[in-house]
Amino acid sequence: MAATATLLAGCSAGGGATPTDDPAAEGPSGAEIVRMANFGQEGNITPHTYETATGYNLLGLVYDSLLQIDEDGVPQPWLAEELTISDDGLTYTMPIRDDAVWHDGEPLTAEDVAFSFDYYQNGPPGRFRTAVSAVESATADSDTVTVQLTQPAASFELRTLAEVPILPEHIWSSIPAPDEAPFDDSTNVGSGPYRLVESDPGTSYMFEMNPDYFAGTPTVEEIRVIQFANDAGAVAALRSGEVDMITRSVTPEQIPVLNSQEGLSVLEGPEYVTTLLVFDTQKEPFSNVAVRQAMDLATDRELLVSDVYLGAAIPGNAGWVHPESPFFDESVETTFDVDAANALLDDAGITDSDGDGVRELDGEPLEVELLAVSSNALRMRIAELLASQYAEIGMNIEVASLDQEAFDQLTWPEYDVALGRNYDMAVFGWSAPTQADIGQMGALVDSDPTLGNLNIMGYVSDEADALAAELRTESDPDARAAVADELQALIAEELPLITLLYPNGLYGHSPAAFDGWTSITGQGPINKLSFIPADARP
Repeated sequence: MAATATLLAGCSAGGGATPTDDPAAEGPSGAEIVRMANFGQEGNITPHTYETATGYNLLGLVYDSLLQIDEDGVPQPWLAEELTISDDGLTYTMPIRDDAVWHDGEPLTAEDVAFSFDYYQNGPPGRFRTAVSAVESATADSDTVTVQLTQPAASFELRTLAEVPILPEHIWSSIPAPDEAPFDDSTNVGSGPYRLVESDPGTSYMFEMNPDYFAGTPTVEEIRVIQFANDAGAVAALRSGEVDMITRSVTPEQIPVLNSQEGLSVLEGPEYVTTLLVFDTQKEPFSNVAVRQAMDLATDRELLVSDVYLGAAIPGNAGWVHPESPFFDESVETTFDVDAANALLDDAGITDSDGDGVRELDGEPLEVELLAVSSNALRMRIAELLASQYAEIGMNIEVASLDQEAFDQLTWPEYDVALGRNYDMAVFGWSAPTQADIGQMGALVDSDPTLGNLNIMGYVSDEADALAAELRTESDPDARAAVADELQALIAEELPLITLLYPNGLYGHSPAAFDGWTSITGQGPINKLSFIPADARP
């Protein structure tokens, strides 16, 4: 079968690189123990039970995927020594490296890879079952895996091959319900640079280095993750010396506090996290595109960045895509103009007929509820500022604060857009992987709940559906970029959501304890690249 693309492993990683004796050539700084503070809820760190983006990042310390994203966010060979893709984009052929072993000493084989795809497909709903949904079959022949797709999937390398953790068949083949399996030495077996040896969700986790890791001896012997109820507790622990790093971004107010304390610093950089204003576009007034367009014009993004994030964020782009993304279309305009917003509503016949300061649409005042999560002080402040800004165009906004569970149930019940929604508008956010894969832009706007699994706005557009379909299947890079440009322009015009800002990553840490943190573009430093030798990184 002819192949249009082959991805080859680099010499160092492909040869099982190990640290060198030359200090200048060594990668991250070494350490016996690194202690990290995490805050918020988290489950057992397994492919079936982790709960948050941080949990997923920690999962990458324990398990490996076929490809590994490099510092630029580009998938590179990892467990797969190379990748060959057929002309029609349906067949992926991957020889599996022969020096990878499971934590229990068993060899990692092509059969494990084929088993993993089948196991996730037949398992409970979740991120990884979705990731393998386009797989028709995965078969092993000696040391090679062949994956056949039902249709071309342009994001398959990034969303599947570089994300899905490979499982040991000899462990999981006898466990029919992975989300109910016991968490102990019998199941906690990965192939990654660390093994999770202690897990007490809500309290702490402990990872021990894997001395037999194929990419070389990890640079830190032991990683401890201590759970805190909130960011204040995590910051206090860092300042007192109880921990060396915080796994999630601190608030902007903590930047000068931490930077001014001797021995502490804040790693700051752009991340693909997105803060949004979402609407239920199925009901008035948000079914009226003029209202959405006027609100976008009246949104002072610069003020949100300066007032709420103290400058530690990037103003949102009307086309949704992050300015650091290679798919960002500079021609998409994002404008702040309150006069133009008022004129647009006037021209649409949405006026204030009784002079009370609130416009009417079809005889009903523009009075709506804006939801925000009560425990997120930054988003609560954003909601308050938006209510003030939209008052300038004749809207009466009532801010409602809810706990996370109640908020989720109204905006994204059971995390299934097919179940609908029950809100007016809300301050919402998507984590970095949503921006890292441009194909997810289609998932934001596709009206089919299966394909548009992020479309919590209920947005319906034949043009958006068609562009989303092209974005999913177009494999030619230039053609796919052109489709992304079209969809950005459509989002900027139709505004099914308003992209408010992109918060920077703000990671408090102690450089003296460990200073080997390696950030992946748009996704931060909590990843396996921070703990493996520099010459073994993809």
